[in-house]
Amino acid sequence: MNKPAPDPAQPYRSLIAGYTDAIRASDFKANIAILFVAFMMGPILYNYPKFPAYLPIPFVLLPFLVVYVCLFMVLIPRYPKRGAKNFLVSRTATAEDFANVAETEDEIEQLRLRCAVLSELLWWKTLYIVISFVLSIVCIFVTILLLIYVWYT
Repeated sequence: MNKPAPDPAQPYRSLIAGYTDAIRASDFKANIAILFVAFMMGPILYNYPKFPAYLPIPFVLLPFLVVYVCLFMVLIPRYPKRGAKNFLVSRTATAEDFANVAETEDEIEQLRLRCAVLSELLWWKTLYIVISFVLSIVCIFVTILLLIYVWYT
């Protein structure tokens, strides 16, 4: 019984599919976190006049701004320079721009390059999401402490 020869490109295609799903999941998490941070800022802004005078509003809202910037960095699209010749981004694209060049290039090398680009993209998205989530959790605890201070003084 002869086994069919395994496709050497299959592991790379599986990795690309996994990276693509993980990138979509991180974008979804960032969208939900943006809403959560917006709801978390409400009580702070409402109770700000009761805070101590030495806490200026920009200082109180700075962590929220950092979280928003990190979450925005997760959501913006990135077009890497590596592999750019096969990833055309143009407003005036024509059918000739997408001519099949598979015969002249090694498919395995293209899949490896795509895996590397998606891996780097996912790494940066994950880093920004972790930074924003940790800072959000710290902000929640600081917000709770500030609100307890406001209510009991």
